[in-house]
Parts: sequence; structure tokens; C-alpha cells
Amino acid sequence: MMHRFKPVFLLAPLAALLIAAAPSTMTGAAPGRADRLAQAAALVDAGKPAEALAVLDPLLAESDLPADKGQVEGLRSFALARIGKFAEARAAIELAVDSALNPTPLLLRQLFVLRAITGDVNGAAQTLQLVAESNPKWLAELPHELIADVQRTTASDEQRSFDLSYTLVAAGYAPPDETVSDGDALRLAVIAGLAKRDRLEDAKPIIAALINTANIARLAIDRRYQSLWPVLEARLGPGADTADAAFIAAAEQKLAASPQSIVARAGVAEALNIASKEPEALERIKDIGATPEALAKMTNRELWTLNLKAALLNDAGRTDEALAVLNSVAALPAEGRPNTLAFRIIAADMAEEAGRHGDALARVAAADSADLNDYGKQALAGIRVCALARSGKIAEAQKIALPAGWTKEGNNRALQAAFSCLGRLDAAAAVLIKRLDDESSRDDALFELQPFLVGDRPNAPDKLTKAALRALKARPDVKAAFLKYGRDLPATVAPPR
Repeated sequence: MMHRFKPVFLLAPLAALLIAAAPSTMTGAAPGRADRLAQAAALVDAGKPAEALAVLDPLLAESDLPADKGQVEGLRSFALARIGKFAEARAAIELAVDSALNPTPLLLRQLFVLRAITGDVNGAAQTLQLVAESNPKWLAELPHELIADVQRTTASDEQRSFDLSYTLVAAGYAPPDETVSDGDALRLAVIAGLAKRDRLEDAKPIIAALINTANIARLAIDRRYQSLWPVLEARLGPGADTADAAFIAAAEQKLAASPQSIVARAGVAEALNIASKEPEALERIKDIGATPEALAKMTNRELWTLNLKAALLNDAGRTDEALAVLNSVAALPAEGRPNTLAFRIIAADMAEEAGRHGDALARVAAADSADLNDYGKQALAGIRVCALARSGKIAEAQKIALPAGWTKEGNNRALQAAFSCLGRLDAAAAVLIKRLDDESSRDDALFELQPFLVGDRPNAPDKLTKAALRALKARPDVKAAFLKYGRDLPATVAPPR
């Protein structure tokens, strides 16, 4: 699962620090023991873990007190990790932490990393909670990408995911490259979890910390938060301008702290885009990834800025340029670039929405891969169905295999669109209603149906999809489900688009 992290997080020269951080509890310990510990630590740092173990293993056998055993096991963990014996290294660090009255950040860091990379996601999550309880500031010393990986992996376990998210929010955790929206996303997960547990009062301070205008609007249309609607409307302000100004200011502050950060620049562009200032948003990121050399140097996270860039170009009617941006990312070597397939799917969808049905079908065929999961395959199937149906090849479109209906883990948004393209509006409505019924997708479905998003805006790049959504929303069965769970955001506080 997380093996790609092994070379990065287990080679730091930490062993020598362990001696200072966790001295023996034996008063008057023999100098020979202290010398041997120091010798072993120096050997680990010098890249000689086998020689270090030759010193530590006899010393472990000679140790009687749990604290002394734990001190030796802590060093053994670093040495074992250096030679790739991760399971043994994990067992050693677990003993070291268990025997320490107050585990140091160094011990907890090693425990977290080893549990994570050996696939013990629950154990890694428990360690994060232990770190946060011990001292929230210690979270900053952990590998942030690995924390994110643990968060993603626990997402399928609702209770574990909620516990971990709540811990991180309560601890004020924020990785160095966190955007405003990143922080909001974690808060939203906790807010939804608290609402589900009838703890809306506990959610109020977390809701007050939300900054992204779209996230405030999401709560202001969801009946789970109806008691807070007046407060949320006040935060949005006329035309959502009050919230937009605060969002832009917060994003600019992030950029000022890291002026060379592509991620921070993208954060500002996102805020401007949500504030309906698309030309200004594009201006902020138009030069990012503009050359093959610049593109090759970008991290996987930075590459997602180009998805926003392409969307802004497309919104401005510059579809050829938008597709060229997506093509440039999709053409990167697949090694170490796990998201190139996603960019191929995004490009196929963009071509289809632009009415370039032949191009969309060619892109779908090129993107089809054994590496795609079911979610991605369903996305491609939906694009293929709509491209065929909208180009008059309805009989051929009807032959495309689709799920019979809504499924918990399925790409239900793509299925809904495919049914609409086929004219199977009863089936499309049934999927949409299930998306509204399901707590995990409800906020997205409510948001997609908002008047400021589905309105018939001139030159909108997704006019056909918007028209399909308007037709579904007008149905009595969809309208009833929509009003059961949400509402249209009042026009006075709604953004223009």
C-alpha cells in the first residue's frame, strides 16, 4: 500500500538523537552500557546497521528493566529499518514506545511511519491520535504525505475516518502546503460526522472556521444545518461577496507566506474562480506548466493546477488551448505519475461537453486501460454513451454496458449523465434521488442542482449537462427528494454563477 515511502522516511539520521531523547532510567548505569549505546547509534548514522545490531542484540539480552529494554529496542528499530526488516523494526519500536513513560516525538514518529508502511492503517491512525494527545505540535514533525495517505486509506471506515479527522482538526493540524480549501475539506468531514451523530452544537466552532465560499454555501442549502442557515447567510453576504472577499484574502495570505509555491498560487486562483472572477483566476496561473521543462519538474500535486487552468481556459471559450493543457499532462511518462489517466478522462469529458463527439470517442478509446478501476471505467462508459447519443448514434449508445442503477461505490454521477443522454429519464432520476438519499453524496447532489450552477448561462462549456440537470430537477419525484434534504440558496446571497 505505502511501500513507496520506505526510502524517504527511514533513512534520516535519527538514531543518535534517540540517546539524548530517551536516557536510561537506571541511576548510576555502567559507563560500558552508555558507551555501547552511543557506539550503536553512531553506527546506525554511519550507515552500518548490521554492525549496530551486533552491538545492540547482546545489550538487549543483558537488559533487565523494561525501560532499558525499550531504549535498546528503539535503536534496534532504526537499525532494522535500514536493512529492510520492517516487520521486526515495527515490533521493536512498539516495545520501545510501550516501555516509555512519556514517549518522545522521535519514538512516536518511528512508530507511525513503520505502522503505516507495513499496512497497519488502523495502528497508524491510532498513533496519530496518540501524537496529537501528547502534544499537537509534534504532528508537524511527521511526514505529511504519509499522514495524507493514512487519511485516504481510512476513508472507507466511517468511524475510523471520523475519529482521525476530528483528532487532526482539534489539534489544529495543517501541513506546510495546505491551501484554504484543504483545511476546509478536513473540517467539512468532521462537521458532517458531528451532524450525523446529532452533535451540531459541537460543530459550530468548526463551521465558524470554514473559509471557502462554496463550503459555506453547501451548509446553507443542507437541511441538516437548517438551524444555522441565518448565520451562514450572513457570512455569505449579498451575492456571496462577503465570503468571497474573506476567501480571497485568506488565499492571498497563504501565497504571501510561500510566494514561490505553485500550490498556493492555485489556491488564489481557486478563490478567484469561485468568486466568479475567472479572468483574474486565469491570469494568476496562466504561465504554470507552460513549457515541457517546467511541466516535467512539477510534483503530482502541482499538476492538478493544470486541471484548473484548463477549466478556466475552457470557460473562456478557449477549448483548443484547454485540451492542449490536459494533453500535455496526459503525455507525461506514466512512471511516478499516477494521475495521467485521470487527465485523459477529464480531457475526454471536456471534448464531449464541447460537442466534439468524434474527438471524445477517440480520447475514450485511448484512455481505456487495464489500470483503470471500476470508477474510472464507469466514467469512460458515461462519456462514450453521451458522445454516441448526442451524435445521433443512439442504437450504438444503447449497447454500452452500464450498471443497472445506483451502487454505493459506483460512479453514480457518470451513470446519471449516461441515462440522461439515452433519454432514460426515469432511471436518471432514480440515480439522482439515491444520490440525495445517501449522506456521503448528498451535499454534492444538492450543490449541483443549485440555480446559480444549472442556469442557462450563455457560452457555458457544459450547456447540455446543465439542461439535463434542469430537466431532472423539474420532475416531481426529484423535486420532492431535493426539498426533503435541502433548498435553493436564496438569490440574495447566491453567487452569480
